[in-house]
Amino acid sequence: MADTKMNGGLASRRDSNMDEFFNGVNLPDAPATDLTEKMKNFVLEHETALHELYKVLGEDVGESWDAELDPIGIDVTPIDQETVLTMVNMYEDNPQFNKIVTVFAHLAEEMRDLVELAETSFYGTLTMFGHREHDGDDDHDTKAGNHNSDSHSPTINIDPEMEMGEFIPFFQDLVNWIQRAQNVMQNVICQLACLYHARQKLYTTTFKNVRMLPIFESLGALCRVMVTFDAIIADNPAIADGWHQYKRMIKYVRSDPAGYGVEEGQLRVFEGLLVRLDRKVLNATIFEDAVSQEFGLPGAVSNESLVGGNKVLYEEFTEALRRLLKKTSAGLGADVETYPRTTVVELFALYALYRRVFAASSKPDKYMFKGLWEIQLKLPIVLLHGRAMWFPGKFLDDHAPLKTSGLNPNPAQVAKKRREYLRSLDDDFRSKTEEIYMHVMLWMVRMESRQTLTLSSAGGRGMDALLSSRGKLLINGLLLANQIRNLLTTSISLHLALQIPILPKNVRPLAVLAELLKAIQATYHRSSKMIAENIAHLIGQTLFQLKRLVAPIRQGLQNTSSSRMTPGKIDVLSALNLAVACLDGTPTAARRSVIEVSLCVAQLRKSMRSATYDDVQYNLWKLDLLSSFQQKLTHACNCDCLYWIADVIPVFFTDIFKNPDQVTRIPYLLAALRDCQNLLLAYDPTPPSATLIQNGGVKTALQHAPNAQAKAFLEAFRSEVLGHFEEQIIKPLAREVENDLRLHIHSVVLQQSSLRTVKFKDLRKFFEMRPLKFFDVMVDVKERVTHYLDTTFYNLTTVTLHDWRIYAEMRNLAYEQYGLKMAEVHLPGSSHYSEGLDILEIMRNIHIFVSRYNYNMNTQMFVEQATDQKHLNTISIQHIADSIRTHGTGIMNTTINFTYQFLGRKLMLFSEFLFDDHIKSRLIKDISWFKDNNEKLKNKYPFVRAEKFNRAIRKLGVTKKGETYLDKFRRIITEIGNALGYVRTVRSAGMQYSSNAIKFIPDLEDIVEFAELVEEQKLSDETKESCSNLDSVLKSLTDSFGGNTEYLKILVNVIKPALQKERFRHLRNFHIIVPPLTFNFVEKMSIQKERISKKSGRGEASFTDDGFALGLVYLLKLLDQDTAFDSLHWFNAVKDFVSEKKNEIAAAKSKRAKSNSTDMQHVQLTIKRLHNIRREFELLYYSFTGARIFFSESNEEKKKEEESSNEEKKQEIANNSQENHAAKVPGDPGVAAAAAGAPPPPSGIPSPPAAVPPPPSAAGIPPPPALGEIPPPPAAGLLPPPPS
Repeated sequence: MADTKMNGGLASRRDSNMDEFFNGVNLPDAPATDLTEKMKNFVLEHETALHELYKVLGEDVGESWDAELDPIGIDVTPIDQETVLTMVNMYEDNPQFNKIVTVFAHLAEEMRDLVELAETSFYGTLTMFGHREHDGDDDHDTKAGNHNSDSHSPTINIDPEMEMGEFIPFFQDLVNWIQRAQNVMQNVICQLACLYHARQKLYTTTFKNVRMLPIFESLGALCRVMVTFDAIIADNPAIADGWHQYKRMIKYVRSDPAGYGVEEGQLRVFEGLLVRLDRKVLNATIFEDAVSQEFGLPGAVSNESLVGGNKVLYEEFTEALRRLLKKTSAGLGADVETYPRTTVVELFALYALYRRVFAASSKPDKYMFKGLWEIQLKLPIVLLHGRAMWFPGKFLDDHAPLKTSGLNPNPAQVAKKRREYLRSLDDDFRSKTEEIYMHVMLWMVRMESRQTLTLSSAGGRGMDALLSSRGKLLINGLLLANQIRNLLTTSISLHLALQIPILPKNVRPLAVLAELLKAIQATYHRSSKMIAENIAHLIGQTLFQLKRLVAPIRQGLQNTSSSRMTPGKIDVLSALNLAVACLDGTPTAARRSVIEVSLCVAQLRKSMRSATYDDVQYNLWKLDLLSSFQQKLTHACNCDCLYWIADVIPVFFTDIFKNPDQVTRIPYLLAALRDCQNLLLAYDPTPPSATLIQNGGVKTALQHAPNAQAKAFLEAFRSEVLGHFEEQIIKPLAREVENDLRLHIHSVVLQQSSLRTVKFKDLRKFFEMRPLKFFDVMVDVKERVTHYLDTTFYNLTTVTLHDWRIYAEMRNLAYEQYGLKMAEVHLPGSSHYSEGLDILEIMRNIHIFVSRYNYNMNTQMFVEQATDQKHLNTISIQHIADSIRTHGTGIMNTTINFTYQFLGRKLMLFSEFLFDDHIKSRLIKDISWFKDNNEKLKNKYPFVRAEKFNRAIRKLGVTKKGETYLDKFRRIITEIGNALGYVRTVRSAGMQYSSNAIKFIPDLEDIVEFAELVEEQKLSDETKESCSNLDSVLKSLTDSFGGNTEYLKILVNVIKPALQKERFRHLRNFHIIVPPLTFNFVEKMSIQKERISKKSGRGEASFTDDGFALGLVYLLKLLDQDTAFDSLHWFNAVKDFVSEKKNEIAAAKSKRAKSNSTDMQHVQLTIKRLHNIRREFELLYYSFTGARIFFSESNEEKKKEEESSNEEKKQEIANNSQENHAAKVPGDPGVAAAAAGAPPPPSGIPSPPAAVPPPPSAAGIPPPPALGEIPPPPAAGLLPPPPS
């Protein structure tokens, strides 16, 4: 005991020590707990992220959910690996019964597989074979409204025989399918004939009262597929045409097999295969061949008595047809049809088989034929697939004709009845659509409410009631989808078959029906979680109901004593045991076949009440719907029939645009149109057998990559639908919004409320839509319209920039009214691309620019000369700065060079005018006169002398416009001044651009060399190159900003030496003509200013022209005649003249005691004229004095100029003797020109100096030519318009 206690104490102390060691450390109790906690945290975080996504997506009833975008899909179809044989052999006490059930269940499964293979692998390819862009003459291609049906299909350049050659393996697989289907049909008939025979013991004991309706229904489905094949082949003329061309090609091959590299033996075998293909498939007699085959056991002698003469089989077949006719016609044409309309085709196909099998042994039942014939009153047409249609009356006439009286409708009036049915359908189409619409909306509300319904909120009804209500909702939605599809396909099929246009009033209901189908499908998709959680319980509830219904009968048979058990009862008990055992398993298609056959053998109709039997049938029907729920829903909501009425798609979009309250239909309409891809992608010459091999047993040919031509069809259809959407919705919507914005702004600006009398639609709903996805293209209506308005406003702003504020207000209004966030145009307030001309255009057309624009020296602005236009273009510093920003600073030097060339040409004209004998003699005379009378005139050039000079020049002649030679000379001086003003504006604009660009540099005095820093850090070569480029840019900016180039002085210094030579001596008389020029200028300005106030016919009007003053100053500076002109004291003489005249008028007025009105008016006009003269001369004086500042020189410049002039005088004295000697030489061109009275040649002006470098090649402008090579200026004309 002591040892035990001691050991226990040691253990406790050790545990406490370990606890102290791990104190504060969170270790899990077990790894599983740790992993569970981590998983829990991950799930919670993922749930939070999904909740955020859910809120962003905003899932609600009104939005269509694109199921194709789901990363994971839920398939609730029951799956089981157990075979029919394994299911049936669970009970081995009745092997004979097991054999029968196994055979018929296997046959039902085989027929179902054949039907599924045909629908997934053959239908679509046969429908799309030979798909082309037709000319619309074919009846099959005529759409509603008699338009071309395939206008959206691309033209595929492939010959029919080549296409048929590609599809030969596909058709061979179809032949194999047909052969297999005929064998299965033969087997089913033989099995039924052997079972239902008078000498068959099983028939007398058990199967006398057994009705194998599921087998007949499966056989009818197989026959319906054959009928569909015939309808598709007959409806597609491209198949027959391609086959005909292919057979012609084979004839050429047979005539020369060696030439085509084919052996004769192989060719004969291939021709045999083609004959078989022609006989079995391409004659469109697949169903006829199947029902016309000889039914019986192979090698048997009494096949006639076994099948055709089997009265028991005949009675069983007849009873099955009657029951199927009753079940099919009971709900046909009702508001809710519980069975698809293809069951009618199956019934008629079974009847045709029935007539062929028993044609020799029994007479047709007239009452059954009449019942079938009258079905076309309720259902005149059934759309099988694509555009293949089936007509009940035509089918009976072709495969099971019967001449009898009292048929309704009369066979001769079948076509008339179809038209009457279509007319009645068109009349009630809108009301039926509205009724269905209300049913669908009610179902959708209930469906959404049931998703959140729990046991606590179910009113205490329990789980069974909750599941029952949800199951009814699921089934009701599927039945609604079937009803909608039936109405939609019937209307489209009848219009296509009868070639009757769709009524305009039914266009919207037609689209609404398709949209309702997609709305139902979207509702189911939104309820995927609820369906996945409840579908197993719903199926289990249905299975339980079936077991509960058959349990009493089974229990009664089990309690029956063995002595009273007959063979029939034993078979019934075995059937019930097998059915109950299968009901305990997964209801796969094979298991359902076993259940149906077993319950048929159980003879439930005989052993239970009618209501109970109806419950069994309802639960079997419900079990079939729930087990294949997703497949049936996909088929019921398929809208590929819209492809055949694609010409109506623009009308669908137009209707939505005209009614903005219908905008929520667009997502559903696009979803319906997207269903056409299944039809278009079905074009594939790959045989299904190759697909099965490639995909490891997958039974659908759509699992592999689509064919290239199928992709082309899909792309063409996508482009067409999106094109219609753009033309019918996007563009009209954008134009409506633009018009609304314009009228709203104009009504405010112009204060005219009448501009908005038109009531615009509420277009905001279009912009509340989320982006739509159509195949692989996202369509954002809001973004498209915003882009349109951005583009339009930008383009219009660049054309008329003075309206930029209006467009800015329109952008703000678009955001307030429609929520459109438009981009700012970021154009300058007065861009050179709108109101002004680009610097390149001015430079290239400077001779036109200086003659059409007037310069204002104070604002440095050019104003267009006004004639009769209401608006004037202006060029300011901002315009030129924007151009420099666009083209670079290198354009400035190029501008100076072009200006220099222009000045050279104008100076030649200037020299020619002063060299003229009339002008030169007049000027010399005035100079000598002024020198002689200098003291008398008080060194002031008289105003009267200048006025007299103007009148003398007018005597020399005037132009058609009334201009004198002095006017033209003044224009030359003005154009020279305008050119110099342009140079000054370019310089100022360059400085402004440089200052705006340099403001981002922190310190101009200390600029870091980035290339050196990168070199120290040893970075990549690309980084080094980038930093070197940055350094060069910074250096260029600082140089251009720090430079102070005086372009005007450069133009003086370059040209001045050339004009001071002896041969330009006549230019020294220029200063004496300045007073007459200024007088001429003042007269011109007075006239132009008076014309401004005139409304019409004002001719040339202007308020400024400082180019004349700038040109005068430049020429005086160029000729060194500033001092000579100042000696005239001209502006003082003008003041004295005006004052003298005013004094004379005042003195004369005081001497006259009385004066009449005429004298007073004359005096008033004289005073006004004098006032105008004084004012204009004062303005000219201010401009003249201001312009002189541009050419003023500093003290250092004056010293340099004096030194250079002294050097030039010394050089001139030294060369006098040489010049005198040269004057005597007769070959000198200058002397010859002077002797002839002609102006000196223009070669005296040197080429541009190095101070003005040529423009860089990057500017895209060639350097100016040498002065001697200057071409004549282009013909006068308007400057080109600014670029858009």
